[in-house]
Amino acid sequence: MSVTDDIKNRLDIVDVISSHTALQKSGSSYKSTCPFHDEKTPSFFVFPERQSWRCFGACATGGDVYSFVMKSRNIGFGEALRLLSEQTGIPLPSKDDNSDYQLVKDLNNSANAFFLEYLMSIRGARTREYLKKRNINQDTLEKFELGLSPSSGESLKTHLINMGYSTEQLASAGLVRNIENGSVRDIFINRLTIPIRNMNGELAGFGARTLSDSMPKYINSPKTIVFDKSRILYGLYLAKQTAVSDGLVVVEGYMDTITAHQNGFTNVVASMGTSLTTAQVSQITKLTDTVTMALDADSAGQQATLRSLESSWNVLQNNPRTGTGASPNLNLQISILPEGQDPDDVIRESPERWLNFTNNSIDAFDYILDAFARQVDVKTPYGKASLVHKLSGFITNIEEPMQQDHYVQILARFLSVNEDTIRASLNRNIRTSIPQRPKIKSDYQDTVSDSAFSKTDSDPIEEYCLASLLQDTTLISVCSNISPDYFFRPEHKEIITQIRNQIDTGHSAVDVNSLNHSLPEDLCNRVQSLLAKKLPSADRKTRILALKNSIVRLEDRYLKGLKTEESNSVYEDG
Repeated sequence: MSVTDDIKNRLDIVDVISSHTALQKSGSSYKSTCPFHDEKTPSFFVFPERQSWRCFGACATGGDVYSFVMKSRNIGFGEALRLLSEQTGIPLPSKDDNSDYQLVKDLNNSANAFFLEYLMSIRGARTREYLKKRNINQDTLEKFELGLSPSSGESLKTHLINMGYSTEQLASAGLVRNIENGSVRDIFINRLTIPIRNMNGELAGFGARTLSDSMPKYINSPKTIVFDKSRILYGLYLAKQTAVSDGLVVVEGYMDTITAHQNGFTNVVASMGTSLTTAQVSQITKLTDTVTMALDADSAGQQATLRSLESSWNVLQNNPRTGTGASPNLNLQISILPEGQDPDDVIRESPERWLNFTNNSIDAFDYILDAFARQVDVKTPYGKASLVHKLSGFITNIEEPMQQDHYVQILARFLSVNEDTIRASLNRNIRTSIPQRPKIKSDYQDTVSDSAFSKTDSDPIEEYCLASLLQDTTLISVCSNISPDYFFRPEHKEIITQIRNQIDTGHSAVDVNSLNHSLPEDLCNRVQSLLAKKLPSADRKTRILALKNSIVRLEDRYLKGLKTEESNSVYEDG
């Protein structure tokens, strides 16, 4: 937290303002005649919950405790900061002693206060009208701290230099830039300013929307010691609480997020026009297992969308969740919006329609499969091979073996080919065209890294079979004829042997506690890992059929192995 935030949090805006004007309780807020203009009917309100004030009369302005002190005393932000520092007893750091990181944060806060005040001044009337036309209400304006940068190109620079900062320091914060003639100009000129806070709520930088015909439409702060667009999701600090229960919806733009929150969809964040990065996903996985990406249906941009989605898919699949007891893989869903409309358009037109889109999202792999299938003729062998090749990166980048196996089954059914053929093709594509990604340890490997079992290859079919039995113990009745010989991995063979013993002694369900008592520590860890595996959601009938199918496949593999050994034996004897 910066010193400006610390001072602000130590103050009660009601106490500060009541020392200047008499306040009367009015519901959950306070009211008074405005101290900044003459009036008979009170139009000046103070909101304790938001720690803000607002004049609904001639001033048509408002802000926080800093802006009130600045306006009431006709002083700048720096002097207001010093006054409130003395009042709270919180010392201001010396510019000489301040770290570069803290310096940039303080400059951002000073710039933000300047932009906020400028928007609420008479010079911001046209921009406030623009926001009103976009249905951005006052609560939202204050919540997202929207501001305005002047059109002169030197106003912010002059303001901050007058506070004692140097142009070099302003440049390090990404607030000014050098131009060809050697002069220094503000980066944000005649733009709606959008503060960008990190997951902890610290002000890292700014986005800014043009208010004229100038291009580009949006710009961001350049990369600084504090701001890196690839490491921040816009609005995440506001969406954290809702995300835990409702998951996250990822959109592209600032205004999409702002409009969503104003309409009650507080689990919406923005990737700021990029595909999801490893740093962003690491933040997501601390909060939720469910991510929905809202995509434009514009077919002209579908290739770019698919490239972005592939990048997002890969980092989502390969980022372990840092919380406890959850799957390391996220449930990635896609919500397809009407062609030519972005989330902001849809929500403003009909919040219920937006809710319908996000509630009826589809699995990301289904979306990807459909999009790529439209690009080839899947009725021909060449088209089928081409589709498998296009999907290779998506499937092979799934760290979870059972999920990978699940998508192989989907693709095999879609193309009406054998699953083993799909796997052979995937393996060939890996060898010939897809760079190997660094191996990421699974929960099991982290837990029992010294075990000899961790050095063997994974076996998705065996893992699916055991995980199904352990997670729904009543499915034990399906396995009456299963043999431990069907399992190749030694740890799986021992686990199914113990389950087989329970079947033989008349158990009607798998007794996991008894299983753990009968297994060595390494295998108990493996049981816990299988219990935590994320299986495709399905009703009981489907789960039974899937388990039976897995057992048949294990048996077939075992019998084929016996036949191969027999053939080799005959050949060697001959």
